[in-house]
Amino acid sequence: MLVRAVFLARYICLFTAFVLGLSALHHGSAYEALKALVLLAVAIGGHAWLKRRGRLAECDQAFESMFAGEAPAGDEDGLDSLLQRREALEEKRGSPGFDPWEVQAVRREISDYLRQHPESTRDLDGRR
Repeated sequence: MLVRAVFLARYICLFTAFVLGLSALHHGSAYEALKALVLLAVAIGGHAWLKRRGRLAECDQAFESMFAGEAPAGDEDGLDSLLQRREALEEKRGSPGFDPWEVQAVRREISDYLRQHPESTRDLDGRR
């Protein structure tokens, strides 16, 4: 969560520094120019912090895929794991200790997942 907050704050600080810098140039205000420099330093510090921890590329990729309308990387694994859980439960049908309510709960999870990620139905139909 901290990584996401720093990633977002980096863009906000950069944009605000740009606007304050333009305002400082227009009005000739040294105080606004100083604020712009401080915000620019915060943005650069956030960038360096993310890069040092190796999370910058991951955040950039997630940010780009969000605006491209792509599903995040872990979503396909989520659907596959739900389907595998349902298959494993169905194989136990008729055996002692079989819980039909657990199968129903997994079916509901799959339904909720497909409702939240309608693009996943294309993958099930083979229409990538």
